[in-house]
Amino acid sequence: MNIDDLETLGFVRVEYPTDLRQCVKDAMASWQEFCGLPDSHKNLFSGGDRVQDFGYMRRQDKVGLADDKELFHALKNQIPDLTARAEKVHDQRAVEFIYAVDQLIKAAEPLVVAFAKKVEDYYGVGGFEQAVAASTDRWVFRYLHYMPGETLAHAHADRGGFTFHLYESVDGGQYLGFDKKWHPWPVSEKETIIFPSMVLQHASQGRLKALCHRVVATEEARKHGRFSMVVFIHPQYNYRYDDSAKRLQDFEPGFNYNLPFPEFDKLFTPGLVNVV
Repeated sequence: MNIDDLETLGFVRVEYPTDLRQCVKDAMASWQEFCGLPDSHKNLFSGGDRVQDFGYMRRQDKVGLADDKELFHALKNQIPDLTARAEKVHDQRAVEFIYAVDQLIKAAEPLVVAFAKKVEDYYGVGGFEQAVAASTDRWVFRYLHYMPGETLAHAHADRGGFTFHLYESVDGGQYLGFDKKWHPWPVSEKETIIFPSMVLQHASQGRLKALCHRVVATEEARKHGRFSMVVFIHPQYNYRYDDSAKRLQDFEPGFNYNLPFPEFDKLFTPGLVNVV
């Protein structure tokens, strides 16, 4: 990966290691199978809270920023609980999905930590590798299934440390360049991207920017929906973006690109990032 692209482009291209790519493909195939389970089975994986949740969620917002999707949040330290829930479903699709989730988490860890080391070494973000390596139980692996329609993901930056994009079934992912124009992001079978989020912009004193991105509906997505996977990396820092005042989706896209660091710093509050 060309690490200086983080500063000039807003992301780095990552060539997939063969074993990790296979784990991604297996996890996506099992997620698609899981989505075919009856709602009563899928809901067994939900804590029932729309925001502070893990496991399975179904969102059907029709007002404001419309949101029509099902998703699954998986964290490393939740695998034993999720495995126990899968065994109670008595459907092999559930068991195979959680197994595939676990395998993907293990396969992704070396690349994620190696990226953090490159960021620390190249940009002088002291302690970043350790903060990432110590937070493996807080990395959120998100599986998404957008329902057919016009509305997918609205423009926003992510609130954690950085985002590792893992998979998308159809095109539509776009990033807002520093030229303030929308561009398709370079994701393919063999290559994907990692981009900074709000905490890394803060940790780098504003040198790296939380990349604004969105997902627009292609003709295929309008008709058949869209599947994707990402992992949100939340370094173990004692501060976080304060979303109690304003959600990141409510800002003007790219608001943070030219924001002076003293003003950017005011958006943060003590405490760990809420991981889901």
